[in-house]
Amino acid sequence: MIRLATPEDFEIILDMCQTFWKHTQFDEPFDREHTLGMVEMSYDHELLLVVDDGGVCGFLAAIKSFLLGSKKAKMATELAWWVNPEKRGKMYGVGLISTLERLCIKQEVRYLNLAYMQSSMPEQVRKMYEHMGYELQETLYTKVLYGSDNRCSSGGDSSIRSI
Repeated sequence: MIRLATPEDFEIILDMCQTFWKHTQFDEPFDREHTLGMVEMSYDHELLLVVDDGGVCGFLAAIKSFLLGSKKAKMATELAWWVNPEKRGKMYGVGLISTLERLCIKQEVRYLNLAYMQSSMPEQVRKMYEHMGYELQETLYTKVLYGSDNRCSSGGDSSIRSI
């Protein structure tokens, strides 16, 4: 069953976030307090869902805002979604996204952005998104920046002044 999360679900969502974090490509340590703030923001936006199959075993967290260039349309952006491996294959991912779509429509959100990670079943997730009618709009590249003042040590544009 897919349902809106309650504050009572936050601890198990945080546990799943911590597991999810291990599958990301970020080297930063998992910060439970910060993550709780992000989960609470998603909850406040009424875009925090859980899969409850004899206990919470999946979640989807999203936030909403207006488009950068227009206040006439709202968008929602998925922060993360996860289904525990032993519960996969039951269409819970599709259920989470379909339920999120319905919530967004009720909240007059026009655009919904979903992401997937190259490190976590990218082909399966891409196919699911496309099957559900999503179209590729952007590709996200990430670079880890090292050096003093968080500047890249491998060059960059030296004409950019320090901010």
